[in-house]
Amino acid sequence: MDKPTIQDVARSAQVSLATVDRVLNNRGGVAAKSVLKVEAAIARLGYVRDEAAAALSRGRSYRYVFILPSGDTGFAASLRREVLKEQTRLAAERVVLDLVTVPPFDVAAQVAALAGLGDADGVAVMATEASEIQDEVARLRDAGMHVVTLVADLPRSGRDVYVGPDNARAGRTAAEFMGRFVGRSHGRILLVAGSLAARDHSERVMGFRAVLRDRFPDLTLLPVVESFDDSARLSALVSHELAQGPLAGVYVSAAGTRGLIDAVTDAEVRPISIVHELTPACRSALRMGYLDLVLDQNPAAEVVQAVRLLRDLSARRALPPEAGDITMNIFVRENV
Repeated sequence: MDKPTIQDVARSAQVSLATVDRVLNNRGGVAAKSVLKVEAAIARLGYVRDEAAAALSRGRSYRYVFILPSGDTGFAASLRREVLKEQTRLAAERVVLDLVTVPPFDVAAQVAALAGLGDADGVAVMATEASEIQDEVARLRDAGMHVVTLVADLPRSGRDVYVGPDNARAGRTAAEFMGRFVGRSHGRILLVAGSLAARDHSERVMGFRAVLRDRFPDLTLLPVVESFDDSARLSALVSHELAQGPLAGVYVSAAGTRGLIDAVTDAEVRPISIVHELTPACRSALRMGYLDLVLDQNPAAEVVQAVRLLRDLSARRALPPEAGDITMNIFVRENV
């Protein structure tokens, strides 16, 4: 059966095409009774608007901005690549995607990027949970800007929707596998976060701690250290702990996992190693046995979903509660 058209809606509601167009585009000038008739016809027919066609027909274009971390860490680079792919795909639909990069965990740079959005219709931002950033997002929302938080949420900012995984659950999952993989009652566990100022990292740490404490109490969790997504710093942190004695396991919630791979490759007793994001380096390390498990949040799905939700927000469509949920995938040596 063909999809219902705007003509079908007008016919069913017994109003003109111009009236339906005014209702769909919130232009006003339509009697309340006619608005109700159009809305009832839309619901009755199951009419779904083709936003790309609508934008083309009225010469309307949309501009959305992605604010993402710079640097060569695999995950950030993957996100940027996916934005560029969507940039090309959406050009014919009069949707412009701009990419702005800022140093990881640099609050001042993130605030400046948010403040400099100009006439954008919406923004998808991956940022730290600092009060200055929360305030800037709240200001943008008050000004009518649509805001999607990506990977790390800013729930107190008033953002429209979060797109990403449940990071506390990811940390709990990592701890469950760590305890089972270690397979003994004693040993030191090193936990490396990118920055505890970033909500995704702090939630992963919280989840990891909770499960390790409750289900594997004889494992010793060392104080959390921060790598700030820097491979060289991560390598130095892991190497330092290995020099103090064997590690039973290492969980890295941060990017820059090449540093972990470098540190454990020549370790006399290789620790169980669990990391995030299936970058090419992590895929290779899994196959070679230097890593044991990778939790991956699918950057392609995140970017596509963020764009879709920004377009829904621009069209004033209601978002379901689970709109931004991204499934966390689990990879081990045998399924890469």
